Amino acid sequence: MAYDALAESIALIERGVPEAPPRLSRRRRFAALAVDVDGDVACTLFARRSVGYVAEETWVLVRRGQEWVLLGGGGSGFEDDDLADRPDAAALSGQLLLTGSGSVLRNGGRSLPWGARYVSYARVRASREVDRLVVGARRLAVPRHGHLVVVWAGRRPPTAEALARDGRRLESRRLDLRSPRLPEVYRDPG
Repeated sequence: MAYDALAESIALIERGVPEAPPRLSRRRRFAALAVDVDGDVACTLFARRSVGYVAEETWVLVRRGQEWVLLGGGGSGFEDDDLADRPDAAALSGQLLLTGSGSVLRNGGRSLPWGARYVSYARVRASREVDRLVVGARRLAVPRHGHLVVVWAGRRPPTAEALARDGRRLESRRLDLRSPRLPEVYRDPG
């Protein structure tokens, strides 16, 4: 059975991420993994069981008046064991691993400054050592599986700080997939 992306995203925005997502099965075909809200923009992340594979689906929303509106989303393949407890920093090759990103046109046809026309997001996997991610004034608790999304409106990707349980800063990373750590095939030529 498919899920209603808008209704489930709104529920996730209002209630937050469950402590541990339910296991995917024939009866339970999706699980909420992560949410981030920055003012009037939001992004949600779900795992969805399909035929023969698990998909990771990201949804971008904007608040218009008193209601959330779904702008669009994206997806990719996902390993079943990615829902297990998160790996340590050595297995991830660092405290934070950028696993994907995207942008959605915010106000099609409306005249806005360039940076305000898009809502962007980054998918991040945090190591076992990370307790929370700080992005600007937002503090995102890291769920047991370690999957997070970070959303922003504007041109420049934000910087995220990975903090340990004792508040110690473990790593600071700009959430830009054009980072030199990525293979050339993933970099934007422009």
